[in-house]
Amino acid sequence: MNISNLRAREILDSRGIPTIETEITLEDGTKAKGAVPSGASTGTTEVLEMRDDDKARYFGDGVLNAVSKVETEIKTAIVGMNYDTQADLDNFLILLDGTLNKSKLGGNSILSVSMAFARAMAISTKQPLYQYFAKAYFGDEYESKFKIEMPQSMVLLMEGGKHGNWATDFQEYMVVPKKERFPKYSDVVRAGAEIFKATHDALLKRGYSATVGFEGAFAPHEIRSNTEAFEIMLEGVELAGYKVGEEIVLALDMAASEFYDRETGKYNLKREGLILSSEEWLEKQADWFRQYPIWSIEDTLFEEDWDTWVRLVDQFGSTMQIVGDDLLTTNVERIRKAITADAANAVLVKINQIGTITETIEAIKMAKSVGWGAVMSHRGGETNDDLIADLAIGTMSGQTKFGGPDRGERLAKYNRLTEIELGW
Repeated sequence: MNISNLRAREILDSRGIPTIETEITLEDGTKAKGAVPSGASTGTTEVLEMRDDDKARYFGDGVLNAVSKVETEIKTAIVGMNYDTQADLDNFLILLDGTLNKSKLGGNSILSVSMAFARAMAISTKQPLYQYFAKAYFGDEYESKFKIEMPQSMVLLMEGGKHGNWATDFQEYMVVPKKERFPKYSDVVRAGAEIFKATHDALLKRGYSATVGFEGAFAPHEIRSNTEAFEIMLEGVELAGYKVGEEIVLALDMAASEFYDRETGKYNLKREGLILSSEEWLEKQADWFRQYPIWSIEDTLFEEDWDTWVRLVDQFGSTMQIVGDDLLTTNVERIRKAITADAANAVLVKINQIGTITETIEAIKMAKSVGWGAVMSHRGGETNDDLIADLAIGTMSGQTKFGGPDRGERLAKYNRLTEIELGW
C-alpha cells in the first residue's frame, strides 16, 4: 500500500510529559494514528527515546526533534513508496536509521510510524487490528494456528519505586486472577476492579492514604515495609470475597536495577534497612516466596547480574514465572542470550523498548519457541492508544500487564480486550 502523507505532533503522556503521535495517510485515503508510550524506569539497552534537551521547554523533555524526524527524513523516504507488509516498512525504517539503538531517527519517531502504519493497514483492509497482527505473526500458518484466546492479566494494586515516589523499594505489586477460575475476560476485569476497591478500603481502615502513582495503583507513604504491601493486597483479596492461592495469586515487579548499587555491587533495600550481596538477596527473596502466594516475579535482579539470574531460575524456575524486563528489553539478541544461559523463563514485551512492531513480534516468537511466557506490557508514561491489547491477542502472547483499573490510559487497554471478547 502506498503512503501518501505523514505528519506528527507532540502530545502529553499520562504523566504530563511530552511524547510523539504520528498520523499516516494511505493512497486510498485511510488515516490512522500511533501514539508512543514512554518508560519511567528504563533498561539501559532500550532504543533511544529522542528528546529535545531544551530546558526552556518541558524541562528538556520535549519531542519536537522527534516530530521533525518524522516530518522530514522519514516522510521524504517513505511517502510515495509501496509497502506490502508491516515487515517491509519496519525493515526499511531500521535500515534508514542504520544504528543499533535507533539513535539517528529516534526509537520513538520510528515506532510512531510503525504503529500508525499497522492501524492504517488494518482499517484499509477491513480487518480488526488483532487479525492484522496475527497474520504478521503466523504468516502462512495463520489459518491453522491463530485463534482468539483471552490473556491472563496481572492487575496492579500497589506501586513504589520510581512509579510510586518510593513508597516501597519495589515498583509493582499485582494480583493475577487464575485463568482456569476466570475463563471470561470480563470476569477477570471485574475481579481486578473489586479487589482494587477492597484494597482502597483496607488502606483507609489502616489510616493510610489511598492516592495512586504513575500506573494507577496505590502508593501510601505510611507503609512500613516492602512486605506490608503483600499483607494489604491479601487483605484486599479476602475483603473482595476471593480465595487467595485458589483463585488469586500475586505477581511482583521489583525493578531491582533501580535499587542496585553499581559501585558496591549490592542491593540497597532502604525500606528494610538492608544492604545485601547477590547471594543474600536471593535468600531474602526465597523467604518471601515461601511466605506469600507469589507466582510471577519480574526484574528481581540487576539487569546485568547474569550469574545470579541463572541461579534464580535454577532455584525457582520450576514453580514460578521469572520475567525479564530490563534484562531483555524486548531485544532478540538479549532474549537469545538468556535462553542459552537459562536466565529467565518469560519476557516482558514493550513495543517502545525495541522501536518497531516487527521486532516486537520477532521477540515474542523467539520467547514462545522455547516455551517461555510472554507478557504484553504498558509503560509508566502511557497514552490512550490501545494497540498493545490487539497485539496481545494477535500474537497469542497469553498474558498482559496494563496497570491499575482506574485511569483512562490503562482502562483503554482493559476495555479493548473486553470489546474483542464480545466480538465487537
